[in-house]
Amino acid sequence: MTGGELWSYILLSKDALWVLLSTSVTCGVLGSFLVLRKLSMLADAISHSVLLGIVVAFFIAKSLNSPLLIIGAAVFGVLTVLAVELLSDTGLVRNDDAVGIVFPLFFAVAVILITKYARNVHLDTDMVLMGEVIMAPLYRMNIFGISIPKALVQMGILFAVNTAFIVTFFKELKVTAFDKNFAVTVGFSSSILYYALMTLTSLTAVAAFDAVGAILVVSFLIAPGACAYLVAKDLRNMLLISAAYAAVNSLVGYVLALYWQVSMSGMTATVAGVTFILTFLLNRDGLITKIILRRRRKNQFFLDLMTMHIGNHMEDDDAKLELGFETIQNHLNWKKENIRKRADKLIQCGIIYTDDTAGIYRLTDKGLQKYHEIKSNYGM
Repeated sequence: MTGGELWSYILLSKDALWVLLSTSVTCGVLGSFLVLRKLSMLADAISHSVLLGIVVAFFIAKSLNSPLLIIGAAVFGVLTVLAVELLSDTGLVRNDDAVGIVFPLFFAVAVILITKYARNVHLDTDMVLMGEVIMAPLYRMNIFGISIPKALVQMGILFAVNTAFIVTFFKELKVTAFDKNFAVTVGFSSSILYYALMTLTSLTAVAAFDAVGAILVVSFLIAPGACAYLVAKDLRNMLLISAAYAAVNSLVGYVLALYWQVSMSGMTATVAGVTFILTFLLNRDGLITKIILRRRRKNQFFLDLMTMHIGNHMEDDDAKLELGFETIQNHLNWKKENIRKRADKLIQCGIIYTDDTAGIYRLTDKGLQKYHEIKSNYGM
């Protein structure tokens, strides 16, 4: 696909982009609290379990457009949380095991009901899992005479509700996320706040369900918040960074999906995974940063060791043997190339110099200061 064709596709399907952006940001901001509370797998459980609520509500309402579907999905989302909590509280089942028991049960029952009683209804299990954002703009509604995708309206409303909830209860959410015991001590009702958060998560998941599918809902709920958690040190910054990650993931996934003509939901989830891996590796506390710092410390240790060795022996009678250009390696037990490389580094830093007359390495005035500093640091 040429650049001109890609730009034409972007303009023609801009409604899909707005649906994708609104869904990702709405989920990403709320998902930050799930990451902080270590409830990531519970988000996965909710995003699958709400299907049973949709199916049950459909059987009652006999319509896919009924508001009962959202209510039913939210109810089953909360029921999933309750069931997991009840199993965990028995002490016989761990929380992760409880999640792995409850949500496959609810999801499997929903799949059985769909395949048995709703074969001709738009509740296809493949679309529920994968979704396809490019189809979302086909379902529209008129607002003040303007045709807008239904999914965009729903996510806009939920974004406003979620934002209002976070702003109103920001202090309480912050305290309960970081210190539940303190929250109980000062009188915060952590249980009510917890179930309110889970209810909003259920509503958000079901609103995003038909447009993007369960897999992308989980990705939107967890990946941006997980990235922001690695980068931010302040909760407010974490929420803003999470929203930024969500928007960037959506935009990049959208463009790449059009360019390669692949699933938009699948590509966006892939981009979210890639951005997390890059953040994990490259952030200031990331794996690559730690490897670089560890290597620097190791190199500095060897430089300090050579400085100490020279400082300890340069005034000795046998300095020629201990510090000679050709003999120092016998006492440090390093390879000749390592001796030369580290000596060049110390000379470059002004720590040592070569006494060509005596044929040995010596400390400069700066090197002597460094020598005494190292001895002090190591308690010598």
